[in-house]
Amino acid sequence: MLKKILKIALFLLGFFIFSYLLAFVFKDDTNSYSRVLKHEFYKQEKIDYLICGASHVSHGIDCRIADKEFGKIFFNSGTPAQQIDGTYALLKEALSRYKIQKVFLEMDMGIITSPPAFLRSDSTADYIVLDFLRNPKIKFEFLAKITTPSNWLNSLLPIGSDKLMNLSPIKFFSKLKSLVTGQYFKYEYKTADSSYAGKGCVLDDAKLQKGSLFATEFEETFSAEDICPQNIQNLDEIVEICKENGVELIFYSMPVTNFYLQIRQNYDDYINFMRKYAESHSCKYYDFNLCRESLLTLSDEDFSDDNHLNKTGIEKYTHAFCDFFTGKYTEKEFFYDSYKQKMSLTAPSVFGLVLIDDEAETGVKIIPLKNDFNEECISYDILAFYQNDWHLVAEKTSESSFLYPASGYGFFKIMCYVNGNLNCQLEKSYFAK
Repeated sequence: MLKKILKIALFLLGFFIFSYLLAFVFKDDTNSYSRVLKHEFYKQEKIDYLICGASHVSHGIDCRIADKEFGKIFFNSGTPAQQIDGTYALLKEALSRYKIQKVFLEMDMGIITSPPAFLRSDSTADYIVLDFLRNPKIKFEFLAKITTPSNWLNSLLPIGSDKLMNLSPIKFFSKLKSLVTGQYFKYEYKTADSSYAGKGCVLDDAKLQKGSLFATEFEETFSAEDICPQNIQNLDEIVEICKENGVELIFYSMPVTNFYLQIRQNYDDYINFMRKYAESHSCKYYDFNLCRESLLTLSDEDFSDDNHLNKTGIEKYTHAFCDFFTGKYTEKEFFYDSYKQKMSLTAPSVFGLVLIDDEAETGVKIIPLKNDFNEECISYDILAFYQNDWHLVAEKTSESSFLYPASGYGFFKIMCYVNGNLNCQLEKSYFAK
């Protein structure tokens, strides 16, 4: 009986080692900023101020600037789509290794309204955090949080779905080459349009074309009732562990495009929710979407997409972040009271368009995402591409609905004007029945 148990144990150990080797070889992480971030995190001599959250954090503070401005050591711990339970686990890991004085927790509305672990359709973000953790107790606690009966084996094994496995021969030989040459162990991150500033900050060179954002439907409006109890519980745990360790906790939100905020329609409701939550836990919440334009001005061109800053945006934002938190300005001097107030004092602008096909799929309705002004000030030029040429459909029209000029596939171009000034210009494919 003992021999049988020993054989089973040896088999399981051998299988796990073999799985680990397979995972190491086929994991697509040769050029991964999360892997570089992990390596850097455990090499730090000290961390004074830790910035926590998801990908907004990795596209937020340039620590090279912040370290100088504060005279403190900053570190960004943001990983792609990191959920609040993952943030709590990473924070516990950090507190077990470093004497952290202050934690800045970025509160992305999309993250706090995400479903709990047992309802997530993709666990990649969770497994990135799991791989990051080294403390066995913290790792096991997090594993227990994110694992359900249906995926416990996938979670335990090094290989599996949502674990960045890539069986492409090209990827395999590329990683093999990086291992043989030692490039893999240099822990560098660079792509065709991005670079790495160090300590968790990714600098994207890509930038949005001004006025090019559009969607085909509105996003769901924010409701505190839609936040799952598990996310609130995880937030409460973050508050508690900071208090236990004598760490000051500050909640904040990164600046995003006005398009991103307008398409959700009731952003002030989210601001009010976060202010109340923070106040109820003796903390403060600051939303950098409320910055006064004289202190931080961002355009579409300062973003790589509708909610991530690019290289130029990060530099602008980092300086603004430092200016406020080093006490150069009071809260009243730096922020508007609400997003509604900010928009009421902003010049008439269209921040993007929502393009909704009619029921028959023969035309489209244009809905401008704008601040508070009369829609009569808006006009459109509309061109369509079919029969191998562009055709003018409408010029300086105030009509917001139009029929596709030809059946089948085509493209249309919309130029949106406010008081005769071009605000938006975009192209979109269509299929008309």
